[in-house]
Amino acid sequence: MKKIALNLFALGLLIATGQTATAQNALLADMYGRGVHAYNAGMLEESLQQLTMAIDNSIQDPRAYYFRGMIYRVTGRPEQAKSDWQAGAKMEAAGRINGSIGRSLSRLQGSARIELESIRQRAKIEAMAAAIKRSKERYGELDAANAGTVAPLPPTGNRTIVPPVPPTGATNPFAGDMAQGKPQVVADDAFAGALKDPFAGQPAAAPAGGAAAPASNPFGGGGADAGADPFGGGGAGAGADPFGGGGASDAGADPFGGGGADPFGGAGADPFGS
Repeated sequence: MKKIALNLFALGLLIATGQTATAQNALLADMYGRGVHAYNAGMLEESLQQLTMAIDNSIQDPRAYYFRGMIYRVTGRPEQAKSDWQAGAKMEAAGRINGSIGRSLSRLQGSARIELESIRQRAKIEAMAAAIKRSKERYGELDAANAGTVAPLPPTGNRTIVPPVPPTGATNPFAGDMAQGKPQVVADDAFAGALKDPFAGQPAAAPAGGAAAPASNPFGGGGADAGADPFGGGGAGAGADPFGGGGASDAGADPFGGGGADPFGGAGADPFGS
């Protein structure tokens, strides 16, 4: 029961401490805000008082140092101004930023603002260099801690490379070729003779029916003139009847075998039989 009471007391103390810290931060933020408003209104003494109270109570806001340093610069105390700017830049580079720094400093212009920005940039570069140095030191500590746990590789030295034993004739399919010595090149041209006629020098086969005359009738007729009847008629002249009629030589003869008469039966007769 006593242990439970102690735990409840400790929990209440932590809650009270957290509430106190929250209330203190709110009070310091209010002091900073009052100091900025007084500075913008031209009330430098009031602004200096509010900002000094916030800084003396450990406010974690670099803007309080920036504005108080600006008041020191305007009132002719440049060394104190530089000291405040350096303290605020160091706090900002460490990541202790509460709100937008650039927007809060927008009203600070002139040569004092240029000097302040130079101090801020230098502080950021120094913080980055310190972080890199810590990382290298940390890696060095890890390497030193792991040096005794990892066994080094044995030294290789100069080793003689032994070639593999060649296979015997029973297992090597190329043993016969290797026994003949160095291979000889038959021809440099791999396509030599590729276009040669493989049937050159062989006798040509004779046709089965004998050699026909070039001007013979393709339909088996006799050796008639070039103008003969291709359907087997007599050897008439070029003007003969191609349908087997008589050998009339007149160009106007009846092609149907009736001579020069009317092809319809009468010279001047009615072709309709009247």
